[in-house]
Amino acid sequence: MKKLLLLFLLFGLFSCMGKDIEPFEPGQSGQSGGQYGPNIVTDVYGVQYPSLDPTVIYCGPGWGAKMCHFLHKHDGTVWADAENYYSDFSDIKLSNFWGLHFISFFNLDSTTSYCEGWKLGETTYDGIKWNIKIRKDQEDAFWFDYDYYGSSQEIEYTITYKYEVIDGLLHFSSTDGQAFIFHPSEKNYSENFVGTGEIIESEGCLFY
Repeated sequence: MKKLLLLFLLFGLFSCMGKDIEPFEPGQSGQSGGQYGPNIVTDVYGVQYPSLDPTVIYCGPGWGAKMCHFLHKHDGTVWADAENYYSDFSDIKLSNFWGLHFISFFNLDSTTSYCEGWKLGETTYDGIKWNIKIRKDQEDAFWFDYDYYGSSQEIEYTITYKYEVIDGLLHFSSTDGQAFIFHPSEKNYSENFVGTGEIIESEGCLFY
């Protein structure tokens, strides 16, 4: 009787623990030859395909949406927030990890414009440290965590950034209360055409 009671309690404990586990979302794994995780082709559900060539993008006819990662589909797309044009998030560009950086932020102004890029993993710049990890990577949804360390060895805060494409528009939100809607941009982002007196480029800037 005691053994049955013990088994019942253990079963109940594991059942409760299972409820606290979030559904699986792909981590830093993908199809970009090492910049975006290991050299193993992985679908949006985290299933790996070791026999496939990791330098090939399998998002297309015959593969379905399970192979369509967000940055594959929207690689090179530039988006602009027309209603908040002079905010820190006025324009952004997505990149598919063929270089180190996956996103660039533009703050465009007629006098001085700024541009900086972020990459996955740990970055230290001027003594300030942060770490970026992917939480969700699906065809039209891309979430990542931004862990900010500052000059310390412990995380000071974490912000989750969420990008989702709905009806052709890029909806952005974050856990620190920001929310914007971006439209596909038709502006020329060449340094000679942005119409600014000066451009200040930080690491990872992806001006054309």
